[in-house]
Amino acid sequence: MANLFDRLNKELEDFGKKAQSAFDEGRVRLDLMRLRRKQDNTARDLGLLYHQKKRGDGADKEQIETMLTRLDDLKSKTAELEEQIRNARAEATVDEHPAPEADTAEAEVVEEAVVEGVEQPADEDEKKESD
Repeated sequence: MANLFDRLNKELEDFGKKAQSAFDEGRVRLDLMRLRRKQDNTARDLGLLYHQKKRGDGADKEQIETMLTRLDDLKSKTAELEEQIRNARAEATVDEHPAPEADTAEAEVVEEAVVEGVEQPADEDEKKESD
C-alpha cells in the first residue's frame, strides 16, 4: 500500500513539474510575442522617420540612429528568449518509466463440453470433404 502511495506521489510530482514547465514556457512565449510587437512597431516608426527625412520633413539623423539602436536591442532580446525556449524544450525530456511487469497467470485448458441438442460447428476439413 505504501508503494502505491509513493508511486502516486512521484507521478503527481512529475505532473507538477511538467505543468510548471509548460507555464514557464507560455510566459516566455508571451514575452517573446510582446518583444516582436515592439520590434515591428519600432521598424514601422523607423520607416516613417526615414520617409520624413527623404521628404525633408524634419527627421534628423539622431532619431534614426536611436531607432536603429532600439531595433538592435529588441533583436538581441528576442534571440535570448528564443534560446530560452529551445533550452527549456531540450531539458523537458519525457521521463517515462515502463510499467512493471505483471505476473502472468497460466491458462487452464479445458475440453469443450458437448451440450445435447446443440449442433456443433463442423471442422474445416469436414466442410471441404462434404463440398
